[in-house]
Amino acid sequence: MGAGGTPDYLSDKSHAYIAVSLGRSATHPIEAFVAKRERARREGRSPLPDLKALPSEKPADTGKTTAIPVPEGHVLVCAGVGGGTGRSGRTEWAKGYENAIGRALPLVPVPDLARVRAKLLAHFPQAEDAIQTILGQVSRGRYLRLDNPILIEGEPGAGKSMLVRILADALNVTLLRVDGTNDAGGSFGGTERRWYSAEPCRPFMAVARSGTANPMCLVEEADKAATRSEYGRLWDSLLLFTDRENSARFQDPCLQAELDLSHVMIVLTANRRDSLPGPLLDRLKIITLPAPRREHLPALAAAVLRDIASANGEDPRFIPPLAAFEIDALRRRWAGGSVRRLRRAVEAVLRAREHSRTQVLQ
Repeated sequence: MGAGGTPDYLSDKSHAYIAVSLGRSATHPIEAFVAKRERARREGRSPLPDLKALPSEKPADTGKTTAIPVPEGHVLVCAGVGGGTGRSGRTEWAKGYENAIGRALPLVPVPDLARVRAKLLAHFPQAEDAIQTILGQVSRGRYLRLDNPILIEGEPGAGKSMLVRILADALNVTLLRVDGTNDAGGSFGGTERRWYSAEPCRPFMAVARSGTANPMCLVEEADKAATRSEYGRLWDSLLLFTDRENSARFQDPCLQAELDLSHVMIVLTANRRDSLPGPLLDRLKIITLPAPRREHLPALAAAVLRDIASANGEDPRFIPPLAAFEIDALRRRWAGGSVRRLRRAVEAVLRAREHSRTQVLQ
């Protein structure tokens, strides 16, 4: 106004003079309303109709909200972030997760389960029954979903985590791994905004990372989770996500919003189920992964060789298969049991192979 931006007050008068004029024009409707109400009171009439006559700058509320479209094969996981102080407050808590908020996310379709089974058997020839049970938990529909969360139980080194990783890869879904031994209390279910380390629940983090509504979330060594409850327990958080009704309406403490996480596939691993609470076990499909035996060595060693090549960024197709004398060397070092020990033995064979090649070149 002082710079002449408002034509009605463009003049050479002082700011004080113009401010007084502006104040009078702003308060005139209020003075008129008060005068009308006073006259109505004297005449015994109700002043309420005059309330509707007051001008209002508030836009009319049509009662309509903008619906977020949800196409076939999609799920609206998070409609928006709640709480905060205005738009900027809500935006702060959505940082890093914008791709999963306010939009419908696609569901990964069910692949050819026969091919998935063949891939798993190539790595775990001793686990045909376990693999069949796992694939039996895949819902019979167009899109991937587990009928029940799964607990894979087995001896240390049996390859439980490796099995889940290969399963996720064969199903074409993103896998988020959570270390049950290091998960800070109940942070699996998200942490409240009052903490400096506040973050959403792990299943939603898996959704945001994958850009899909049905990723896989693996909790490794769930039987070794902390039992103290000062900051919440991992097991208590898992109870919410192993019930489909609760996970479909999960209240995230960080986003302060209701999330539909009912399509996230939850898988746990444990050496022994004994230490897990009964209410959690009741909600899980428990599958025992048998340890491999000596007769499984040729197929298992070939699978481990391919896995090592992939981990090193190499194409497994261009890695020479293990020779007969290398298999014999592995038999002398591995009598069955831990896949982890077998992997170390195969790595030793590969180092010896590389050393021999170097000697020849010299």
